[in-house]
Amino acid sequence: MLFVVDSHFPIIGGAESQALKLAIALRERGEHVDFLTPQLSLDDPLVDSHCGFDIKRFAYPHIKYLGTLFMMINFARYLIANRGKYYFVHIHITRYLSATAGVIRPFIKLPMMTKISGFFEFEGGVLDMQGGIHPINWLLRKAVKNIDYVHTISQQTRSKLLEAGFDEKQIRFIPNGVSTGLKPAEKLDSDRVVIGYCGRLRHVKGVHVLIDAISLLKQNNPELDFEVRIAGDGDTMDELQQQVSILDLVDTVVFLGAVSDTDAFYSALDVYVQPSFAEGLPNSVIEAMNAAMPVIASDIGGNQDLVVETETGYLFKSGDAAELSEKLGSLIMKPMQRRVMGQAGRTRIEEHFDIARVVDQLVDVYRG
Repeated sequence: MLFVVDSHFPIIGGAESQALKLAIALRERGEHVDFLTPQLSLDDPLVDSHCGFDIKRFAYPHIKYLGTLFMMINFARYLIANRGKYYFVHIHITRYLSATAGVIRPFIKLPMMTKISGFFEFEGGVLDMQGGIHPINWLLRKAVKNIDYVHTISQQTRSKLLEAGFDEKQIRFIPNGVSTGLKPAEKLDSDRVVIGYCGRLRHVKGVHVLIDAISLLKQNNPELDFEVRIAGDGDTMDELQQQVSILDLVDTVVFLGAVSDTDAFYSALDVYVQPSFAEGLPNSVIEAMNAAMPVIASDIGGNQDLVVETETGYLFKSGDAAELSEKLGSLIMKPMQRRVMGQAGRTRIEEHFDIARVVDQLVDVYRG
């Protein structure tokens, strides 16, 4: 089967990481998965491999304004030319390639599914209803509706699809998954509490809110001993580092940059924070809960599907640094509660978000 990743791949973000995890799980069941992605950088080879998977990139002229059109045309040509090679196409991230697939789907017998990987598809993306009067936006959305299935990973995203006029029979609600085979490592007891965030550094991720909350926490509870580890890179790195310097938090907040061993990162934490303004279903929260971490997350999107208030962690109003600070202070002072919440979160992941369960549901769609 064919996995299409409409972004840089194998540069791993949340959506790309989940596509790779699913492909590995499918391969373990005897499926053959190829990856296809546009050649977004001219330095990327057209034929590549990663983790034992073949990666094909299709070229297109990088011409301002017209480049996207050529990219869509060349993708359509690839699907038409290879329609007999694959039995199913799963597109990860719903952008222009999904719309292209929708245009040609009525003319080729090749079942397809497109995944809503993040909330950005509804905020500036092809499914943004605020831009519904824009003719290109309207055409893209109309094309996507021709695809056999739309894969949604959160209840809020499912509701948004229904509001956008998608048929309920077309929508498949299947969450992201993680391997729960290995038990989380035992954390060594320490007086210093470690708070963490892992992900891209963009304004929508709300890391600046976390830093403001830490500043308030230090002011209101100077006796508390804790540190904050921020893993990831992105557009707001310089801005966040400047914020930390201005708030005199250089000795408290550590920027780790991109982290390859995320398992080790999560296992070293006591509390995980996801302060985003918008989310699909964040892999970072799933992975933190899988590592038996209590999670404090903004009360939005997929966070609501993962975090059970007072059971596996806390939810707070997005952007509210004061509320986040208060809930962080509560968990820092209650080590036993952190442990109980972390174990409850791990159990929730095992029961609902195990990768084997997720793949079972996807295979039902593929084979059906």
